[in-house]
Amino acid sequence: MKPASTGSPLRLRLFLLAASGLVPLALVAIAVLGYLAGERGRHAQTSALTVSRALGTAVDAELRATMSVLDSLAAASELQPGRLPEFHALARRVATSQGWRAVLVADAGGRPVLSTQVEPDAPVPGPSDQQSMARAVATRQPVVGRVLPGGRGGTAFAVRVPVLRHGELAFVLSAVLPVERVASVVQRQRLNQTSVVAVFDHTGTRVARSQQHASARPSPSLQALLDTGAAEGSGPTRTLEGRFSHTGFSRLPASGWVVATGISTDEADSGLLGVLGAVGAGLLASLGLSAFLAWYFARGVTEPILALKAAASALGRGEPVQVPPLGIAELREVATALETACADGERAARERRAAEVEREALLARATEALRLAKEAGRSKDEFLAMLGHELRNPLAPMATALHLMARKGDERTRAEREVMQRQVAHMRRLVDDLLDVSRITAQRLTMQFRPLPLADLVRHAAQGVEPALDERRFALQLAPDALDLWVSGDEVRLGQVLANLLGNALKFSRPDGQLALRLRRDGDCAEIEVADDGLGMPPQVLEHVFELFYQAPQGADRPFGGLGLGLAIVRSLVHMHGGSVRALSGGPGKGSAFVVRLPLVPPPGTARANEVQGELAGTGARVLLVDDNQDAADTAAALLEISGHEVRVAYEPMAALAMLDHFQPQVAVLDIGLPTISGYELAARVRAHGNGAACHLVALTGYGTAADVERARAAGFHQHLVKPAAPEALLDAIEQGLARS
Repeated sequence: MKPASTGSPLRLRLFLLAASGLVPLALVAIAVLGYLAGERGRHAQTSALTVSRALGTAVDAELRATMSVLDSLAAASELQPGRLPEFHALARRVATSQGWRAVLVADAGGRPVLSTQVEPDAPVPGPSDQQSMARAVATRQPVVGRVLPGGRGGTAFAVRVPVLRHGELAFVLSAVLPVERVASVVQRQRLNQTSVVAVFDHTGTRVARSQQHASARPSPSLQALLDTGAAEGSGPTRTLEGRFSHTGFSRLPASGWVVATGISTDEADSGLLGVLGAVGAGLLASLGLSAFLAWYFARGVTEPILALKAAASALGRGEPVQVPPLGIAELREVATALETACADGERAARERRAAEVEREALLARATEALRLAKEAGRSKDEFLAMLGHELRNPLAPMATALHLMARKGDERTRAEREVMQRQVAHMRRLVDDLLDVSRITAQRLTMQFRPLPLADLVRHAAQGVEPALDERRFALQLAPDALDLWVSGDEVRLGQVLANLLGNALKFSRPDGQLALRLRRDGDCAEIEVADDGLGMPPQVLEHVFELFYQAPQGADRPFGGLGLGLAIVRSLVHMHGGSVRALSGGPGKGSAFVVRLPLVPPPGTARANEVQGELAGTGARVLLVDDNQDAADTAAALLEISGHEVRVAYEPMAALAMLDHFQPQVAVLDIGLPTISGYELAARVRAHGNGAACHLVALTGYGTAADVERARAAGFHQHLVKPAAPEALLDAIEQGLARS
């Protein structure tokens, strides 16, 4: 039973209804508070600008007072070329009385001729602030220089006054002032500890600041405000200490200095806390009143609802429903519905209990049958995989030995060798069919789809059947447009379909019969037909010919053999390609035809031709071959050696690892089912060895499922060969490894 959904109680809904009337009031309060906060901020910025103006006036007065003293000093009769030593004494007295660092005299070219910091006959050092000196010479107007770090006296700045004689520039008289003169003006301002006052010269270098800080430059936000270039202004900033402030600044027109005052937002907003508390208290009181009213009015509704709730709970437990008289009409209707539902529920419960007993019995039988079927399927798959592995192991050395015998060209055993080759190939097909059927039924068969030209597939299939024709006649018929027929499919599996159909035609045709393989277009599909003039099939056989393990009735000697798997595999593979296959026959003795239909796809663009790696042709590879089946290992080694490769053979893993100490293979062919350790672990140890780190790994195993291939890839193998590996496949794997190395 589903749990009851969580809902809000009636009292809460009434409370929300009453409280919703407070929403406009709350919105108005928020708007008013926002307006007040904005006004506070604007008032704080105005106050900061007013303080900056006043402080700027004080700083400007200090600078102008210095210029006035310099003007008075310039009028002294001692300030002329012949009386500079006398002027030196006068200037030193003035500097001492004014608290200046020094008085400097420069000629009309700005070159220093006198400094009170040195004796009259001593060399006079050049001015530290060349720019302000050059400006005073060029403009003939008083100039305030930039702040520079001083020597023994500390940070200072220069105030320069040009001295004119008869309308011509005679001297430049300079006073070097310590920044403490300006700092004293700043310190006289009584501000909150969270607010800051600072004075900057025309280059943005700090002259004085009410709170000391390591940085001599304005904060980034203040710098952005000053970069507007306005004579004065205000705005929000963040101080060097990280406090948000309302800041106003004033620029002194004569010197270009800037006075900035920042009032912290905490100080500006301090008065709002009381207003905010009052508004919050009012809203809370209103909410409390709403809660009381919701509780008071909900009492008359909740008691009947609780009675209905108890009745509904009893209905859920299957108990009789009893509802007392209710004073609300709508709730009385609900009570009547509950009583009716109780009666219907009791009747349905009786029917349900009977049905549940029957269903439980059926479910138990079905579960047991499913368990038995799964166990049978798993046992079958495990048996087929083990059977395939055990059958492939002896087939591998037999196939390789036959290939070596053929390479040696012994004509005396040719007939016997060909018999053995046919029988080995037949056994290999039987094993492959068994494993393919297992993969298809378990839906574990994976395929690699890509655009394929059907004409090439059909030609390859025709070439593959020619050695087994004997006296039979074979016709390959391609339609004029066959070269334009392309399908999306797995080349190996479609080749398997054609090989099975052609093998079936060979099996049931006469020794001197005729076979035909045709390719043509039929609408948006391609049709491949395999026809023979052999035994044919009656209608009752045609109905079952594609069924798994089905075989047409045969005599006790079973002249045609087989397991009844080939055509079932054909149908499954064709269906997996989105196509269809059908069997046709005119009856016994009138031959048979199998027609495969596959959907066409547009031809791909012109494929780039594969580059021929001619430099690899004829080049031998260093190969490490590991297999505990000595016959298989020795025959494979002989095949590789006769093909020009250098081979080292090991029958167990430890011997293979020992060989790596004095042998560096380019390719390692490793059997997976090895004693002591598996081929997967051996691959990891080969990789870890210095002589095997760059080795191309080839897995050789009797297990060929998609899971086995994936596991080999995960273990570091580059290729996966299933026993018995065809000699051509083994040689091709070695060539690929050589090309990769």
